[in-house]
Amino acid sequence: MSHQSKLPPASYQIKVKSRLIVIRTTGNWNLQTDMAYLSDLGEAMYSMRGNAWAVLVDMRGWVVPASVSTSPFKSDVILDRRNQKLECWIVDEPSQGEALLPYFKQAGIVPKRFTDPKDAHACLKDAGFIER
Repeated sequence: MSHQSKLPPASYQIKVKSRLIVIRTTGNWNLQTDMAYLSDLGEAMYSMRGNAWAVLVDMRGWVVPASVSTSPFKSDVILDRRNQKLECWIVDEPSQGEALLPYFKQAGIVPKRFTDPKDAHACLKDAGFIER
């Protein structure tokens, strides 16, 4: 039995808290879930227009097969990251999310990766996106 078959099904939650979009992604991702997620994320980002904002993603336990991350269907997806100032990822290991980095080039944002959630929260607090 492969490791991926033991993973829970793909799921995500997106919550908007003031000037912060908080995301939780888990499970073995597929293209259908990814496209629904990107649509919902686009709506959350649109709700932030006109304000400086940040994103916190907890991607521990999240697996994205190459067939999903490199799908040609995703090439048409453009997220409006205007006024986004920071993105912090809570990861299982430092290279997690590597396949996502090309999608950030146009926005000029380099996501910061943390294995300890406390460090990610401290980064967002220092930047003024989480109240002290």
